[in-house]
This record gives sequence, structure tokens and C-alpha cells, in this order.
Amino acid sequence: MPMKLYAHPDNYKTKKALICAKYAGLEIETPNGGAADQTGRVPVLETEQGCIFSSAAIARYISRINRCTALYGQNLLEGGMIDSWVEFCTHELEVPLCAWVLPVQGVFPEVPEATKCAKEDVKSAMTVLNNHLLANTYMVGHSITLADVSLFCALLDGMSLVLDDAFRKPFGNVMRWFTLCLAQPEFKAVVGDVKLCGGGAAGAAKADKKEAKPTTQEEKLKQEDKPKTVKPKSEPKPKGEAKQDKKEKEQDETKKDEKPAVDPVKKKKAVIKEGGKRGVEIEGAADMGGLQFFCTSVDEPEGDIELLLESVKAMNEKSDPTEEERKGGSGHVGKMVFSAGIDQLAIVAYVAEEKQAECSCQEWLEKVLSLFGGKLVSSSKDYCQGVIATDSDKNIFPLKIREALILEANNFLRKKGLFPEDNGDDDDEMVFGDDDFPS
Repeated sequence: MPMKLYAHPDNYKTKKALICAKYAGLEIETPNGGAADQTGRVPVLETEQGCIFSSAAIARYISRINRCTALYGQNLLEGGMIDSWVEFCTHELEVPLCAWVLPVQGVFPEVPEATKCAKEDVKSAMTVLNNHLLANTYMVGHSITLADVSLFCALLDGMSLVLDDAFRKPFGNVMRWFTLCLAQPEFKAVVGDVKLCGGGAAGAAKADKKEAKPTTQEEKLKQEDKPKTVKPKSEPKPKGEAKQDKKEKEQDETKKDEKPAVDPVKKKKAVIKEGGKRGVEIEGAADMGGLQFFCTSVDEPEGDIELLLESVKAMNEKSDPTEEERKGGSGHVGKMVFSAGIDQLAIVAYVAEEKQAECSCQEWLEKVLSLFGGKLVSSSKDYCQGVIATDSDKNIFPLKIREALILEANNFLRKKGLFPEDNGDDDDEMVFGDDDFPS
């Protein structure tokens, strides 16, 4: 029997519980009314065993039901960190945001002094989030958790009504994270499209800069009587000389726009060096964490699919222990490697021969490419290549979508039982992700 959630359907706290339910794979009905009459309050979650009230308690309960989703973290430490951010969200972000947003929604009259203080408090909270997200893709760990869901939902009304372009501009990391969350199917199914607040007071500022026009007849006459300053005309250059200057100027601008030519030999060498180094890191992570597969990104190929293939092959090269600087050594670890360029995101998937019965290289890559309409370039049992083209009309940009695709690649492995899970027996288990290996 599905659970029943009695709550205001448009409230951001209701959406928090519904997003968690999507991740947990739960069926939850949202009937109108009923709970307020019986308990005197909403929201209330009705289950077969009993009822749970308050949005925070409901979200925590749903997040803990399915451990495979890791909404409450991979271990006890992550669970504590998630609780910390949920508390931060409630007291440091939601309180001032409500004081700012609710008057705009017409819930109660605005108190200017309170709004002014609320704006400063929201700015302080956003600064904390922005600094944290500088080095983190998600709030806790390497996947969506209750911390992300809580903070995203708390910001929803603010992003739509009061946090305009000027306010959001200093918080680029927060906006990148917000867009990443919104791109997840579970979020999209509940909140739909989110229209961000526009320029706000920017239009008024521009209008103030315009010179006021005289209104009365007397003022018009005074304006006309003012002496007009006439700028001396510069003598025109001879026609041939003017054309030459224009041509030279265009050439100078073209030179500025042109990037220095890249030596292909040096570029390939840099790509192979980066790949060999990353291979050693992956080998070490596999030995310590028992990994069979790994997803990561590299910088040097810059979205070039052929160079990315060379990078992955360098990772798989047999390592020579006698070398002063070891390279490669991770040929036994299946991997999906991403490289972002301006025009496209290049992806190479690799599955070692002994793992091909458990995981199809082509199926794995096609699953990831399908998220943003990518194209399979080449396919074999061990190596497969694909690209996702930049599309500004669809808001598809390589750097923006890369983290979501890494998450999708890991989720594919998790469903096949090829990704390490925390069974709760060892709180010190090490879980590795892309951020553990800086480029």
C-alpha cells in the first residue's frame, strides 16, 4: 500500500519529501486535506505502521528506507555531515529566506528592517555554501544526499522570486551545483522547470542614469538658452591612408583572437604523461578500495576523442616497477574517462577482457550518452568512444554536464553490483571518487 503525504502541494518542504521518495523508489500519494483536521498540523506522512509529522522527520525517514541510494551517506561519518548541513539549512538559510520571500508572496506585510537583515543573512549563508562547493561537486560525498535535497528545496522560492542576477553573480559554485541538481530526473519530476528571478533593480538603475527631460515650457526655454559646446571636427584622412589604418586594425584584432599553434607531438606527449600518472593513481585506489571499475576525468585532451583514447591506453600500459617514475598499471580496472572541450565532451569506456561477461562496454557508454543525446563514435569489446556536442539552446555544456554523467556511469555499475557499497560493518571503509585525484 502506498504511503500518504498530507501536505501543502506547492510548499518547498513537500517537494523535499517527494524528491527523496523518487530516489528511494517509493510510491507516495498526496491527498488533499485530512491531516490538519486530525493532528492540527501538516505535513504528515501516513504509513502502515503509524504517522510521522514535520518535514525534517519525514525527509529523514524516507532517506533511510533504501540504503542503496545513499541519501543518508555511505557511513556514519557522512550521515553526521548530512545532519550538519540539514541543520545549517534550517537555521542559517531557511529562516532569513522566509523573512525575505514570504512578504513577496503576500503571506504577511513586509517589515523593511527585517528584510534588510534577512538579505545580509542569506548572503552570509550563500557565501558558506559557495566556499564549500568550490572543491566539492555535492554537499557530502560523491552523490546526491539529503543535504543536497534540503538545500535545493530551501532555495527554490528564493531563486524564483528574490535572488536576482546581481545577487546570484558572486555565487558561481552554488549556481553550478543548483543546475546540476535540477538536471537529475528525480528533481525534474517533482519541481519541473525553474524560472530564475530576473535582473531585479538593475533596470531601475539604468533608468536613473538617463538625463531627465525638461517638463515645463520655462525649463525648455532655459535649456535652449544654454550655450552649446561645439567639438572641433578632425580633418579627414586621405582615403588610401584611412583604408590602410582600418586594415591594420582588423589584422591586429585577428592576431589577438588567434591562439598560438599547438605542437601536436608535444600535445600527445602531455596527454600520455597525464594518462600514465592517472593510471598509477587508479591502480593504488583499486588495491586499497577493492575497485573493479573507476570513473574519472582528464584535462589534457581538451575534448579530442582520439587524444582521450591515447590517454586511456596510457593508463592501461603495463607498469615497469624499475622505472623512477611509474606510469600506467591500471589495465585490470574497467574505467570511463571524460574530457571536456569547448565544442564537445569526449568519453572513452574501457572494460578489461576478464570483466566483459559482467559489463558490456558499449551498453555502459550508450547508457551514459543517452542522458544528453550523445553519439557513439566507435565500439569494440574493450574500448568504446563517444561524444556529446555542446548545445547552448539546450543548456548542454561539457563542464556543466560532466559530473552528472560520472554519477550516471557509477549508477549503472551500482545496479550491476560492480560498484563497492557500504554494508555498515566498517565505518572506516574508504570510498574513492574523482575529487580524490586532483589533476
